Amino acid sequence: MSTLNDKNWWSRFYQRWFSGGKRLDKGSVVEPFVSEASGAGETVNGETALKLSAVWACVRLRSQTIASLPFHLKNEQRQIARDHPLYKIIHDTPNADMCASEFWEAVIANLDLWGNAYCRINRIGARVVALDILDPQYMQVQRSDNGEIRYIYTKNNVDGGNYAERDILHFRGFTLDGLIGLSPIRYQAQVMGLQTAANNAAAKAFKNNLKAGGFLKTGERILSDEQRKRVREGLSEFGKSENAGKWMVLEAGMEPANMSGSWINPQDAQLLESRYFGIEEICRAFGVPPQLIYSTDKSSSWASSAEQITQNFLTYSLNPMLKRVEQTITRKLLKPEERSKIYPIFSVEGLLRADSAGRASFYTALLQNGVMTRNEVRALENLPAVEGADQLTVQLNLTAIDKIGKDITNDKPN
Repeated sequence: MSTLNDKNWWSRFYQRWFSGGKRLDKGSVVEPFVSEASGAGETVNGETALKLSAVWACVRLRSQTIASLPFHLKNEQRQIARDHPLYKIIHDTPNADMCASEFWEAVIANLDLWGNAYCRINRIGARVVALDILDPQYMQVQRSDNGEIRYIYTKNNVDGGNYAERDILHFRGFTLDGLIGLSPIRYQAQVMGLQTAANNAAAKAFKNNLKAGGFLKTGERILSDEQRKRVREGLSEFGKSENAGKWMVLEAGMEPANMSGSWINPQDAQLLESRYFGIEEICRAFGVPPQLIYSTDKSSSWASSAEQITQNFLTYSLNPMLKRVEQTITRKLLKPEERSKIYPIFSVEGLLRADSAGRASFYTALLQNGVMTRNEVRALENLPAVEGADQLTVQLNLTAIDKIGKDITNDKPN
């Protein structure tokens, strides 16, 4: 039986109320993630994590890249369903305050930082008319004993609403139970806290000119209070980074003691090494190739070319999230009878484009083998359609091996 004196009870209490939960079992409540204390003594939350340049770059890259992809609704014929009322919401303007690019950027950023993104679904009758983003830091998720899920939104101690599951568009990140996403900054708090501590240590070291305190010998002479004050002021002035390399005058028989050995080597203190390692650890947490956030350390190598790096980024980092968003839209915003006829899809062709020569070779192969029409290629290049370019064509010189050297018309040798 657990009591208030049980150390494990307090640990569970703290994790539940201040660190968010990892599972939404029946009859349980999951509080939002607020912050996590790291072993380095730093408190990690959404604000402090974003102050790390590597976290900022990874979250910005993933969210802006996904937000830049066209998001369409397509029908059974794989044509864009522009007449469907949901199309304009996910493709153009999810709400009156933001465009689609801004909306999806915020959604993915919330997923990357808190592991969950919540949007209130506004309806007129059965029709979805707008999606409003809610701050995941203030969303409590409850599940009753019968499995019903409700969302309680409380911001600044003000009740923001008690929503049924049908009223909230809940995007989940990496999850253990399929109901609650895990916050990357919570589970990588040790890495981010260490990186913050290393940055702070490096800043203090450079502020002090990478020099620790030392001693001055005055022999048998005892300095007055005024003389000590002047010596300390002089040492403080020469300890500034802008005065590095300048010489200080020692008077009245003063000699340096324990000064030459007081210089700190950043590599010996492992500041530089730990900071490089921290960047790669953060990239690993977000699934981002270090080269894409301009980290060019020799140990950071995913692929041998920019094209392979982009392909890896799309396949292993973006595609799982894109698929999750598409399926969540289908489940929550499409009517049951529409789900077999209409489907949302991100167009990733733009990320796969190579240089002009490579793109031309790719299109040529598709056209000559009857895979795409010329107007479909022109659409990919953002060019208007032209008359007579909607037919699939193939090369006429493709001939079966047993027909070589024969007249195809009368089946006689030439």
